Amino acid sequence: MACSADGLPTSEALSLLHEDISIALDEYQKTEAEKNKGFGPKSVLYEAFHHKSSLSVFHWTSVIALIVEGIVLLVAFAACNDPRYQHLPAESFFIFLAVILNVYLVWWDTQLRHKEVPRLTHNVLKDLKEYHGNVLWSAENYPHLHSPCITLQWTRRDGNTVNLPWSLLVRGDIILMKPGQKVPARCRPMQR
Repeated sequence: MACSADGLPTSEALSLLHEDISIALDEYQKTEAEKNKGFGPKSVLYEAFHHKSSLSVFHWTSVIALIVEGIVLLVAFAACNDPRYQHLPAESFFIFLAVILNVYLVWWDTQLRHKEVPRLTHNVLKDLKEYHGNVLWSAENYPHLHSPCITLQWTRRDGNTVNLPWSLLVRGDIILMKPGQKVPARCRPMQR
């Protein structure tokens, strides 16, 4: 790692960023795989259907109540041969269809929620790898923003002082601090 007063070259910083994101993604996927075994409190099944899950929109109790209602309608139709109740099997069929459709949609939505961040992160990693070799950034590529939404840090990159978002800081970056400023990460003073 080139640690000079000029800071990291952009290509090396992007390599470090790619490496750090890859490690974090691997750790995340391992913990997610461990959490999603069985019907534990962190599993996808729990999140999708358990009555204590704040993310569930269709609890298992509702599923059972609707299935029981459909069965009761079928039993009522079978118990009485009155032509006024000939529509009960159709109503029962639509209840079962609605339950199956809702269970599928809730399961699908929960799966999407669990897979969205890793999928988008893989896309970012692919882009970082693709652009890593041919990056020709200059100081003008870094925005001079004053936004409450993006926390910026004065950083040395490619021999220039640039205003870099905290999310793009990597190990080995040289940052310039002002008195009273929040520290963006674990830092140590640079020895001259």
